[in-house]
Amino acid sequence: MVHKFTVEFPERIWDAVCEKKGPGSIKDFLIKLIEKEFELRKIKTFILAGGEGARLKPLTETIPKAMIPVGYKPLLEYNLELISKSGITDVILLIGKLGNRIMKYFGQNWNDLNLSYVSETANLDTAGAIYNARNLISDTFVVMHSDILTDINLNSIIEYHKKHRKNHIVTLCGIGVNDYYQSMGKKTDKGLFSDYGVFYVDDFTTNLVTRFEETPTKTQQSGFINTGIYVFEPEIIDYLSNAEGKSISGDILPEIITEKKVKAYLCPKNAFWIDVAHPDRWSKAWDVLFSGAFKV
Repeated sequence: MVHKFTVEFPERIWDAVCEKKGPGSIKDFLIKLIEKEFELRKIKTFILAGGEGARLKPLTETIPKAMIPVGYKPLLEYNLELISKSGITDVILLIGKLGNRIMKYFGQNWNDLNLSYVSETANLDTAGAIYNARNLISDTFVVMHSDILTDINLNSIIEYHKKHRKNHIVTLCGIGVNDYYQSMGKKTDKGLFSDYGVFYVDDFTTNLVTRFEETPTKTQQSGFINTGIYVFEPEIIDYLSNAEGKSISGDILPEIITEKKVKAYLCPKNAFWIDVAHPDRWSKAWDVLFSGAFKV
């Protein structure tokens, strides 16, 4: 059944649409926008919020790592706001110890997001936590760590993944090592040691990830920091059947990389990202917020 209707646009909006549409008709452009909106609503985002936050103790002995305050509100709230702005509506929080505090604060509906929770009774680590939620996975999905503060465009990552998913099952989001350290006000002339996972891309025409170091053993002058944001195809579950207590980045990704099924989305230089799960970087996050360098 085909339904026809008439839409009237203010002149300024019509002019903007005409300028943006590129080749093709206005009708086709608008249809694509609508289809894109519905596609995003089908995608689920899983947030890894079960970590104990050992480096932030004693703070995290009574507060989940995802709920540590940054700028007078919980860190997790910034990530949910980012997801909400992207158009995604369904979020699954993978929680562990003290997870009831997350549930109590956000509930099941927050800022137009539908929230659900999957709890782990033992520390499953990141790969095990995803496998624990496998019954909720049926299509392309996003995974985010809860202990990051960022303005990375989720839509851009999803679009990149969908464009290339015939050739791979994982898109790994990365930010340049030097770009990151410069944004943090550090010099890179002699290389810098990174306690983040770092990956490498040999051919920037394909963005195929060729190597991953979960804990680099030497200073870094190249490569890309793993931001803890991924887009997966459901086939990832095939790699997780024995994943309890294993890390998605340290234990699972290296195997998939050898099969040439991991591609990289490389963030633009002006993207902001910081891992807050460390005392120094937690205080840096407050500083960034109050300086206005990160727009909330």
